[in-house]
Order: sequence, then C-alpha cells, then structure tokens
Amino acid sequence: MKYQVGQLIVGKVYNVKPYALFMSFDDGVTGLLHISEISDSFIRDIEKYGSVGDEIKVKILSIDKDNGFLRVSYKQVPPEEMYSSHTNQRKVPTTSEDEFLPLKEKLDSWIKEAYENIEKGDK
Repeated sequence: MKYQVGQLIVGKVYNVKPYALFMSFDDGVTGLLHISEISDSFIRDIEKYGSVGDEIKVKILSIDKDNGFLRVSYKQVPPEEMYSSHTNQRKVPTTSEDEFLPLKEKLDSWIKEAYENIEKGDK
C-alpha cells in the first residue's frame, strides 16, 4: 500500500512506551504515535489511550523516506472519523466518605483504637 502525508489509516498497537504507542500498518509498515499527538490535554498514563492489540485510526504526519516509518497523529483525525478499539480496563479507586473527615473528628476514635491495640498486645 502506498501511503501519503495527510492520509487517514487504521493501525494496530504492537508496543507501548511511556512516551508513545508503536503501531503497525498494512504491508508490515510501522509507525509511532507520540504522546503529544494523542491529545492536547496532559496525559499522565498513555495506557489509558492505547494498549497492545488496540486498533486506532490516525493521520499520517510524515514518512521517513529511507525506511517508510510513519509518524502519525490521533488528535488531528477529524472528530467524526475518530476510531479506537481501546477500552480502559482500569478501575477508579473507591473511597468512603469517612476517609476525608477532618482530623479532629477522627482523632478520638484513633486514640481509642490505639489503646485497645495496646491492651491486646498488638502494635
């Protein structure tokens, strides 16, 4: 397949690094989706946007003339054409309301619990 700058193509993620997703395309061509080309927002964890095996539609930014390596962008794909098979499997940490009570409200129960542990011989 002959690629052109500006073309929209679907690639498959084959490697994930903190700074980029490495992708493979038809005919064994490979490319790099740099973290700066995923979103304009700060990305703390790139794996929230892609993991090995995911398919993502990207726009070709440049083609290395020597080896055909593609530099691609996800954020430059028109919103109506964006596609990603990625599903975020990570769970949001859960907290209970009492975890955020002010220290003054919890201090008495912590002191009581500490005395009980001392009496039992726990440390």
